[in-house]
Amino acid sequence: MHLVELSRAEHSELKINPDLAEASAARQHLIPIVAGEFRKAAIQYPIVFAKNPETGRFAPFVLNGLEPEENLFWSGTKMDVAYVPLNIRRRPFYVGVADTSNGASDNVLCIDVESACLTASGQKSIVDADGSDSSYLKEILSIVGQLVDGQKPTSSFINTALSLDLLCPIVLDIVLEDGKPLHVEGLYSIDEDRFRSLDQDKVARLWNEGLLDLIYSVIISTGQIFNLIRLRNERESLNRAWRDNEN
Repeated sequence: MHLVELSRAEHSELKINPDLAEASAARQHLIPIVAGEFRKAAIQYPIVFAKNPETGRFAPFVLNGLEPEENLFWSGTKMDVAYVPLNIRRRPFYVGVADTSNGASDNVLCIDVESACLTASGQKSIVDADGSDSSYLKEILSIVGQLVDGQKPTSSFINTALSLDLLCPIVLDIVLEDGKPLHVEGLYSIDEDRFRSLDQDKVARLWNEGLLDLIYSVIISTGQIFNLIRLRNERESLNRAWRDNEN
């Protein structure tokens, strides 16, 4: 990866194939999301939380696989899902930070000039013939804007959940149809028992801060773990059938 600040002049000739953005998630079992995505994500993925190993801070993710580098939603050509997270759709663009003349820092749009999305056969460009922003770039700016704007409410949600002791570790001990055991740990979710035992004042606080729907989205999404198990069993079955045919 090589990120540089996007220049409409210097990068005007770049051609981008946005369909290849999803391919970058083919081996990604955790994809970061922001709070504004919880409702849409819950219909497809388990929503989990994980700690940054360096800072110890929690962040929300959608879980795509039961092992590292496993994306059970990757079909081989695309993410076979109803909702693709913003952090995948914005690629090959990223948010960077640039120092200003007064010593402050501003967010800037960066592009990965080594991304596989940049290809001579790409259908999209960042500017139109008249030099104005293309509709594609405007869409990317909207996606990036949602990610940037979503950082504060996401952090607020996590801080509130921690203050109420609502995050708890989850451990999954799974046995696949072929008898293979899987052990998944290091992830966190909402502690339902703790949540249901909150007094009325604390529940009212969650309601007033607009956080109740986020909590319910996380709780409901845990049922999607069974979908991941189903997808993994189907993949294992196909792999066995392929090996049998090869023999």
